[in-house]
Amino acid sequence: MDTALLGSLGLSEGERRLYTTVLKAREITPAALARAAGVKRTTAYSAARGLVEKGLLIEDASRRPRVFLPAGPEDIALAIEVEKKRSEERQALLKRLSDSVSLENADKDYPVPKIRFIEEAKIKEFFIQAMPLWNQSMLDTQEPVFWGFQDASLVEDYEEQLHYWWKIAPKEFSTKILTNLGVAEKRLSTQYERRGIKYWGEATNFISTTWVTGDYVTMVNTRQHPHYAIEIHSRVLAHDQREIFRNLWSLVP
Repeated sequence: MDTALLGSLGLSEGERRLYTTVLKAREITPAALARAAGVKRTTAYSAARGLVEKGLLIEDASRRPRVFLPAGPEDIALAIEVEKKRSEERQALLKRLSDSVSLENADKDYPVPKIRFIEEAKIKEFFIQAMPLWNQSMLDTQEPVFWGFQDASLVEDYEEQLHYWWKIAPKEFSTKILTNLGVAEKRLSTQYERRGIKYWGEATNFISTTWVTGDYVTMVNTRQHPHYAIEIHSRVLAHDQREIFRNLWSLVP
């Protein structure tokens, strides 16, 4: 037997000695294997079991005492397939690990957007829970303006939640909201002096609301049922959306 070949397969010197011993004996008990290899019985059995797992030996536990036999060509061929499958599974796991590490690294420099979908039955509760977080994000980013386009239909169903934001908003906060015409929106426009609002005559085809608060972009569809909201927590997206509204604000009379 070419012991160099066994070494290339990753077998240690002790494993090579045990394997060649079994190969010469054709079948051998753990006790006899230990004597022939000059090692303790427990050591011999443990190493032989390792060679069984590698597909190089066969353990016949039906015999008393049990014996180890060298694997035949067909057994080694099966071991090749098992090793191939194990390698493919390991590659898949390593790919998942690589993707996970990439996300971790990306999140440090370019935060990966976090997206939430809120169905109609939970929108009011969502606003109450999310608004303090938006305010904190506005403070953290030093962006005290609540920017966006607000469809007038939102006020008709969620005016109470809008009043809640004004109740908890720091005094330095203000809004610069573009909107389309609506009875409820006109009523609300006169209640807060820091509530900047412009009626955008070209916005008749807008059917949803988009708010930018700190690092959050929130889109709310209230034109038809079921209502829904989508919150995106993304520094990059929020920055770009805020710049769009900042430039639009100066263009709308």
